[in-house]
Amino acid sequence: MINPISSVTMATQATATPTVASGGTSFSQMLTNALQGVNTAVANSQSQGLALAAGTAPNLSNVMISATQAQLALDLTVQVRNRAVSAYNQLMSMQV
Repeated sequence: MINPISSVTMATQATATPTVASGGTSFSQMLTNALQGVNTAVANSQSQGLALAAGTAPNLSNVMISATQAQLALDLTVQVRNRAVSAYNQLMSMQV
């Protein structure tokens, strides 16, 4: 889930640490949390798939839902990465 930005603070060039709005989280922390969520979804899907293969999974539909959620989360992560790399490449190709 993406939390709304309540306020934005400007960092000066003299500070080396990122500034965060009061009560907010840094961008790197948000990325870390999102990637941990994707990792958790994939691990959950794998464990449920192994349980299904072992015959201990109680419900096939839950296993399929978990696998679909993990696949969608991973696809979204890859697309966000692709957009970030594309934006970086566009910035680097700009002439100043």
